[in-house]
Amino acid sequence: MTLANDVLEEQATQATGVQQSNAFEPLQISDALLRAAKTRNWAEYTRRKDEKFCEYFLEWVDKLGLTYWHELRYEHVLNYQKYLVDHGFAFDSIRLYLLPIRRSAAWVASNWPKHYTNFCQGIRLSRKESHPSTYNEDEGNPYLSIHQVLNFLDWLARKEGLDGLIVGIALQGLAGLQLQEALRLTWEKVDLKDETITIDGVVKNHYRIRKIPVSMVVARLLRRVRPLVDPQGPVIPGYAAFDNYSHAVRREILRWNSSVNIKPKDLRNTIQTASIDGGWYGYYMQRYVGHAPTSIGERHYHGDKGKRLLPLFREKVVSYIDDAVAKWNAPADSGIIPFPRLVINQ
Repeated sequence: MTLANDVLEEQATQATGVQQSNAFEPLQISDALLRAAKTRNWAEYTRRKDEKFCEYFLEWVDKLGLTYWHELRYEHVLNYQKYLVDHGFAFDSIRLYLLPIRRSAAWVASNWPKHYTNFCQGIRLSRKESHPSTYNEDEGNPYLSIHQVLNFLDWLARKEGLDGLIVGIALQGLAGLQLQEALRLTWEKVDLKDETITIDGVVKNHYRIRKIPVSMVVARLLRRVRPLVDPQGPVIPGYAAFDNYSHAVRREILRWNSSVNIKPKDLRNTIQTASIDGGWYGYYMQRYVGHAPTSIGERHYHGDKGKRLLPLFREKVVSYIDDAVAKWNAPADSGIIPFPRLVINQ
């Protein structure tokens, strides 16, 4: 190898962080998927999900008699994508199932550029394939209204042993937390005196890190369950895995109202939809639920330090949630409201 080639290889290694090699390595498909993922700094749940997606693809290629990575072609990935579409997978599911293949294709091509190409480079995902082109008046993002969430919580509160689910659903539906944010919340992040919760640690991006005040109902439910659990543990005990909690919530939703078709993760749509319909959706609601700023001005010039945001969250978000709760036709014996309310006809 010439000095020029040595320099080029060193530059490529510095640029990609991957050692280049001229030696051909007949990688098995399973090895490529495993090795491309092993250096990822993932949470255990994310790793298990990724392994599931890899296993699904390996089952598919096994039926085609494919063993080695060099046997894969662009058309195979397109056929796999079509296979997922034909089996009714949603757009986001298809994206996640293809992710290990796309990641591995880039990893293999970076390691052995003379022998492997990134055949996934031209793959483009489109939501059009998962949506019909005809009008459907029932189509849209599923959600429960604030009053429906309250009805569901009141129904759950009348059953034994569901305190964890009750708090989780309240945090999602009435505080806008993502499902994983609710599951990761620990009691040290809950301030019952100021009625605030802090979301940080393992988060999707910087804007998910936030401290928010909660509505009266959420604060009451947190106080209700606080003496019953480990003060150093999670706010929602007993559900170490995402799937366990999600299945439990879905099961109780169907028992409460079998006509409700909503995924547990979509419970956080409640207050955002209420704010859009009610005309109080804006910058502070977006920051309250952890959305990134949408404009340059909001991102760089808006004075949004945490201590400044708390009173604004109370004024521009939580006050509206409390107003909606005040208009709920609460059962006379409801245990989820902080004090008896008159029934107000809408």
